[in-house]
Amino acid sequence: MIPLRDAGGRLPIFPFAVYGLIAANVIVFLHELSLAQVCGPVCMDGFISGYGAVPYNLVHGIAAAGSPQPFFLTLVTALFIHAGWLHLLGNMLYLFVFGPEVEYLTGSLRFIVFYLVVGIIGGLVQTWAAPGSHIPTVGASGAIAGVLGAYLLTFPTRSISTVVPIGCFPLFLRLPALVVIGFWAALQFIHAGALTSRTMEDQGGVGYFAHIGGFVAGLVLIALFRVRRTRSARRFRYHY
Repeated sequence: MIPLRDAGGRLPIFPFAVYGLIAANVIVFLHELSLAQVCGPVCMDGFISGYGAVPYNLVHGIAAAGSPQPFFLTLVTALFIHAGWLHLLGNMLYLFVFGPEVEYLTGSLRFIVFYLVVGIIGGLVQTWAAPGSHIPTVGASGAIAGVLGAYLLTFPTRSISTVVPIGCFPLFLRLPALVVIGFWAALQFIHAGALTSRTMEDQGGVGYFAHIGGFVAGLVLIALFRVRRTRSARRFRYHY
């Protein structure tokens, strides 16, 4: 399922934090591409290894070459690094669709703190699941999973315009958030449950445990961060 838009209508605030985070992720990714153009994949790989969250390094207090100081700041910098265009665009689409409503509930500054906190928790859970892994964990997925958890808890019945690929044909549906986000969450738990201890150590693909950690953190922590009541979607029927 590919979400396109929620049915809440136009927000009474401008989601500065969501768009700012999207811009920051795009800028960092363009910097990654510029490094690859200047000195090849070696520079790009060095950047990812230095600023990505490497579970083994975090467990043993090791600061890799080029890492920020103190070393545990990689749990933050890793949230802004992506492995490719599809990785970046997929994450930013979910943040664009589900982030503004959560930002409305929390306020912009509190949303940024919420985003970083759930992202860090996701990185810590991934580190706990694969403490011996030398593969950098990168991407905003853990933080965005927290946003999804907050959205699901607050707007479970909100309609989401969604594309469901059926073979080569797109099927456009309006589905409740409980189905769209619930389906995504179920996949994370299924894939995480299928991993063995060895595959977690060698895993170079999707950080399912970071997703689960961020998602659960979002479910729990949104109650502490929200400062506004849920608005009525009917009041703002016009769309942007």
